[in-house]
Amino acid sequence: MIADTQKKQFIQMHKLAIVVPAYKINFFNLALESIANQTNKNFILYIGDDNSPQELYSIVEKYNTSIDIVYHRFDTNMGGKDLVSQWERCIDLASDEEWIWLFSDDDTMDPDCVENFYRTQEREPHFDLYHFNVKKIDQFNNFTPVQFAQFPEVVNSSDFLVNKLKPGYYSTVVEYIFRKSHFIEMGRFQRFDLAWCSDDATWIKMGMKSGIRTLARSLVYWRESQFNISTISDDPDIFKRKLESQMAFAEWLNELIIRKELNIDPQLFKQQLMASFLRSMKYGIKSISIRHIVSHLRRLYLILNLRQSPVPEITFFFFYKIYRFSAETVKRSLNGFAL
Repeated sequence: MIADTQKKQFIQMHKLAIVVPAYKINFFNLALESIANQTNKNFILYIGDDNSPQELYSIVEKYNTSIDIVYHRFDTNMGGKDLVSQWERCIDLASDEEWIWLFSDDDTMDPDCVENFYRTQEREPHFDLYHFNVKKIDQFNNFTPVQFAQFPEVVNSSDFLVNKLKPGYYSTVVEYIFRKSHFIEMGRFQRFDLAWCSDDATWIKMGMKSGIRTLARSLVYWRESQFNISTISDDPDIFKRKLESQMAFAEWLNELIIRKELNIDPQLFKQQLMASFLRSMKYGIKSISIRHIVSHLRRLYLILNLRQSPVPEITFFFFYKIYRFSAETVKRSLNGFAL
């Protein structure tokens, strides 16, 4: 463990800060183990304990002798109220390292990720944002049936957005390494409730200058489990807040396209954004009322300046909700009959 008074001597050696906002203990050991197994240990691991009710430090101290760790337990929990603020105060734990890798307490990485980053960054130093392709795993470390599309070697922000709005093209927080000075210059994280869409918006604005460089030889493993907020779709309040964030994201993107900061055909953007929004709404159809469906679709049409009425989409969701309710009723009846 590195004491605060010892930080400066280590910073001279390290250019990379791996930052882990920590709260959940379930897979924490696996996450730290994958970091400790890096073939290149030219980094400091910063852990920001979000006032977890679980004993995280007992796991952290197992790795004190194998990697350089700065552990800090915050006096208050922030992630439950404002996830972006929790990310940022954890990043602020870092000192003068040039590069930040914001990781997580339940995902893992290949052993050569750091080595691959340094090798590529030294050869191609003009990028501000580097990326690892991602494989999705479950709570048992098995690959899930549905996997994410792989990124090209270099993608600009406009193409990133076009692809992100398509099914199967996925992006999270944990697979990006970014230049800290550029992150600060661009206004840090773009803020949306629950941090929903915040990471996508941030990568878009940070990639505008030189694009996103993917480090294809190494992988990050994103864990899907019941502990992810991204998997919670049956909580009505969470789902409504996610939709609100998507609305704010749509407004933000629309402004960038109007100002021609993103080179995307406006009509294509509107079509793809609408399709993406409808997929999200369908995913949580059980959690939202017809009144909220109507309200959100009207707002989205206004944001995108669509002249036609959203009646076809509203009609679809009305009958789809009836279908889902009927199917669930029949299923419960059959299960009861079988008993």
